[in-house]
Amino acid sequence: MIKKISIDELKPGMEVVQLASDLWKHLPYMYTEPGVIESEEVVARLRKEGYQQVFVEVPDVSGLSDEERLDMLIVDRDIMPLEKERTPFDEAMPQSQVTYENAMKLAIQIVNDAKLGRKMDVGAAMETASAIVDAAISNPDTLVCLSKLSSFDNYTYTHSINVAAIAVVFGEFIGMERDELTLLGLAGMMHDVGKTSVPAKIINKPDRLTKLECTEVKRHPGYGCTILEQTTDIPKKVIEAVMFHHERFNGSGYPSGLIRKEIPANARILGMADVYDALTSDRCYKQAIQPNKALGIMYGMRDQDFDPMEIQLFIKCLGIFPSGSFVRLNTGDYALVFETDARTPLFPKIKIVMDRKMRPIRMQEVNLATQSEEDTPIEILECADPSAYRKTLMTYLSPN
Repeated sequence: MIKKISIDELKPGMEVVQLASDLWKHLPYMYTEPGVIESEEVVARLRKEGYQQVFVEVPDVSGLSDEERLDMLIVDRDIMPLEKERTPFDEAMPQSQVTYENAMKLAIQIVNDAKLGRKMDVGAAMETASAIVDAAISNPDTLVCLSKLSSFDNYTYTHSINVAAIAVVFGEFIGMERDELTLLGLAGMMHDVGKTSVPAKIINKPDRLTKLECTEVKRHPGYGCTILEQTTDIPKKVIEAVMFHHERFNGSGYPSGLIRKEIPANARILGMADVYDALTSDRCYKQAIQPNKALGIMYGMRDQDFDPMEIQLFIKCLGIFPSGSFVRLNTGDYALVFETDARTPLFPKIKIVMDRKMRPIRMQEVNLATQSEEDTPIEILECADPSAYRKTLMTYLSPN
């Protein structure tokens, strides 16, 4: 089991793990060289060199897989939102696709306006955020699917919309009111607008950032607030969420080093959505990791970056195999997860779309939670990499 710890907790004998993602590899304070820590002298050297955090392998005596452990974690939670009536996935998806595509167009406009110093169209942004809320209320799985399988090229734009969508889906899951969800979605769309003021060569740098470069990146929440404050119609809650979405549970975040009780709720939600989408997205300096593995890593960041209860609820919301996951089955076939249920997180609804040689086959929908006991049950073995098949998989999301 992987856990994120501070450098002060690092001890000889601990094993630093090589994560499947290089998300943190370019950050100067994160030690990422895999291997066993041999001595106290090594720890002292790393501390002297300025490293502050590290991911290590923590012994697991349960004998459970990562997925089974997460399942126990979220099933044992007492908090279970009421079952809600949803529009069937295939009926809801066409409108969700329109909403997502319109949101992408607006994201491009927002970035261009910020770069040129123009006032943002707050009315259009509010309408788009409201449409995202409509999609989340209708069928949240459609948004989660689109956030992982849509093939827009520019991460700057897709990330802002994905964070907005995931944050709204989670907010709806925990019972936030509609007006609150709209502001949360608006904050998600705007959360990284300050990066337009950071040199592109730093934002897109594939190598480890220097300390000066890292300091400049950490200014982007403040830059974002300055941009938003020039648009007088932006609500205060949105500006606060943008300012503090990089603050962390234990006070290790930026720009103000706030601890959990000091961080606005919307900022905490954006923080989880931001990390999840960053982990599961391709970047110039890293490849995406699979959604279930990303959630496992984020669980390992509890008590450090995230409130333990909030990250458990986040995992419960998205499921062990989030919608849009491309999975390999015990039959050898491959399937697309399209709907999850917090009550049965290991048994989502799937569309079987490829055989064991990854050749397209006639699609078959299966609800893994309601299979006949007479047949050998179909089970998910692992998540697979969807990158080479993203366009093909998208065709299974819409009935047309």
